[in-house]
This record gives sequence, C-alpha cells and structure tokens, in this order.
Amino acid sequence: MCEAVGKRVKALHRTKIGDISVKSLELGKWRHLREEEIKNILRASKIK
Repeated sequence: MCEAVGKRVKALHRTKIGDISVKSLELGKWRHLREEEIKNILRASKIK
C-alpha cells in the first residue's frame, strides 16, 4: 500500500486491530478469532 504512493516502510508495529488485540502473538503467527470478536466485527460493519 505504501509503495503505491512512493513510500517505504522501515518498520511496522501493530498491537491492535479494532477491538482485537494481537499484542501477545509472536512475529509471523496467527490465531482464530474468538466468537465475541466476530460478533463485534459484524456489529460494527452492520452485517447480520
């Protein structure tokens, strides 16, 4: 995304995505969303 506008990213640190905390995840790891996180995403996006 940054390259598309001619910018370079030196470092990126994300600890949260909305209400979803990713702080405890190791670099390169992932986890399934919890049911409550899915409900919050759907509620926020108005999807039923």
